Amino acid sequence: MTAPTLARERTALAWRRTALGAAGCALLFAHEATTEDGAHIVFPLAATTAALLLAVLGWYRGRSLHRGHIEGGHRLVATTTLTVTLVVLIAVAEVVFDS
Repeated sequence: MTAPTLARERTALAWRRTALGAAGCALLFAHEATTEDGAHIVFPLAATTAALLLAVLGWYRGRSLHRGHIEGGHRLVATTTLTVTLVVLIAVAEVVFDS
């Protein structure tokens, strides 16, 4: 194996860890949505949707890097950054408006 191949493999594994972490967060937000009453499920459902989107993006990028496709990473990194920011803002809004 060459050094570029190892770097691509490490990056693919990092994207897979991102996908796994986002899927775990989506499960936690989904649990929160199922335990809330009807008026307070908007924020957890929005966060669940965004976290699931992030999980799919992470899985897709990890698979494409594993297959050797290295182009197109800038858009996915920007989308990931925006999605993580959106999930954090939704979680903060849930805490602020839930009290």
